[in-house]
Amino acid sequence: MLIPQNDAYHKQLDFADAEIGDVFWVVEHVPYSGTIKGVQKYEVTEIRSKQVRCQSDTGKVLKIKRSTLQENCYLENDPYFVEIRKTFEISSQVEMVRKLVKEHESRDFDQEIVDAILAWQRRVEARRE
Repeated sequence: MLIPQNDAYHKQLDFADAEIGDVFWVVEHVPYSGTIKGVQKYEVTEIRSKQVRCQSDTGKVLKIKRSTLQENCYLENDPYFVEIRKTFEISSQVEMVRKLVKEHESRDFDQEIVDAILAWQRRVEARRE
């Protein structure tokens, strides 16, 4: 069983008692930045005396030492991770939308899109007040 250690904002996972089938999430950051570049789900697939082998849904393999606490690893029900994941998903969608807007000409937009953006802007302004 994976056990979180430390406080809410500096949690680390302890893999000493990991079991095959344990699931956790890894938050990948841009080097030297607080920016999140990915959130990846892993499952423990093999346990050795000094190492735990994990595999993601995409087939990526991760080898973790059992003796050290792992940073940027979270259990799915961790409230801090839930917020990180939600923020990352929204940010990813916003970046995709920005890219789509830049790729299209003004004439490609209809009134429904303009109204939705203006309504969003009004909600943002109302929250700031």
